[in-house]
Amino acid sequence: MEIRWLGNSTFEIRSSVGIVVVDHQGKLPKQTDLDDDNTVFVYSKGERSSYPVTNHNVLAGPGEYEIGGLSVRGVATPADDPAISQEINTVYVVDADGLQVATLGNPGYQPSAQSVQQISKVDVLIINTESQGLEPDEMSAVIRNLEPKMIVPSGYDASSGKPSAAMQRLLTELGVKEFEATSRLNVSKSGLPDERAVVVLQKRSE
Repeated sequence: MEIRWLGNSTFEIRSSVGIVVVDHQGKLPKQTDLDDDNTVFVYSKGERSSYPVTNHNVLAGPGEYEIGGLSVRGVATPADDPAISQEINTVYVVDADGLQVATLGNPGYQPSAQSVQQISKVDVLIINTESQGLEPDEMSAVIRNLEPKMIVPSGYDASSGKPSAAMQRLLTELGVKEFEATSRLNVSKSGLPDERAVVVLQKRSE
């Protein structure tokens, strides 16, 4: 499996059975421009009706989905304090190549114990650090609850060679002092680390 950060809040998860694009920014590409017929676009916020009707596989909201050989599960978590808002954030779990990859989306409140149980086992956790309603210590608590083997945050600025301020706060909270940014993460079930690792991705060059 290969994971890339495409900039902003967009990540791409490439597996042997298809591609999942998370929180794609901008207009969806033409079907003929996709290099894999089994490409799924998933969105952490909003409902399916919020997105234009297309021939693409577009998921928005909780549920269990089987598309081609891909298994994608969406779990609802609060997008804000449940006492003041019913808006939800969807955590997606992609099950492919023997790995469970969770995309945290944009939670604004700690997921409930029930949501954590529904998310279940996580091998790789993708975090969009630039659009978070959680403070670093709250994010750290979420990570402890989900117990991922690998954490993949967004927010590295390749032009300056430094993480963004939001990313740096998370790295500091996680105790990461040194890292080497890479353009892609290639990971397999057998290649998962014994201890939790943080992988910093830089935006791929066009």
